[in-house]
Amino acid sequence: MRHKTILIAIIIFLLLTTTLLGQNPNFSYPYNFSKKVFVSRVIDGDTFVLSDSQHVRILGVDCPEISRQNKPAETFAKEASEKTKSLVEHKTVKLTFDGRAFDIFGRLLAYVWLTDSKGKDSVFVQTELLKNGLARISYYTKEKRYYSLFYNLRNTARKKKLGIWSNE
Repeated sequence: MRHKTILIAIIIFLLLTTTLLGQNPNFSYPYNFSKKVFVSRVIDGDTFVLSDSQHVRILGVDCPEISRQNKPAETFAKEASEKTKSLVEHKTVKLTFDGRAFDIFGRLLAYVWLTDSKGKDSVFVQTELLKNGLARISYYTKEKRYYSLFYNLRNTARKKKLGIWSNE
C-alpha cells in the first residue's frame, strides 16, 4: 500500500511539474502574446531550439522533412533547413503566439520574426520560406490571420516554379 501511495505521489508531482513548466499541450498564451528569445540551433526547416533548450515549431508552414530513422530526406529539406539556419540560428527572434502554446510533442507553436538592431520586427520567417518555395502552408491553429499573405506568397512561388514547386 505504501509503494502505491508513493507511486501516485510521484505521478501527481510529474503531472504538476509538466503543467507548471508550460509543457501542457493545452496551455495557451494570450492572443498575440510575444516574447524575444535566442535561437541556439536549427533542427530542420520548421523547427529550432532556444537557448533554454525549448523546441519551437514554426506556425503556418511545413517544410520538407530531413532524413530520420532510416527515412530519406524529402526534396528541398536541406535547402529549407539551411534557409532557416541563415535566418535565425544564433540570433534573437520574436515569437508571437495565437493561443495554444504547445503541440503534442511539447514544442512551442509560434510565428517567428527577426528583429533589427533597434528591436523592431524586420523579417517574418514564414514568408521567407514560402516565397522561396521551401515550405507548404500548414494548419496548426484555428487562427489564420496571416494566411492570405501565406497563400499569395505560395502561389507566386508556384508560378515561378521555385523550390518544392519546381517539379510541377
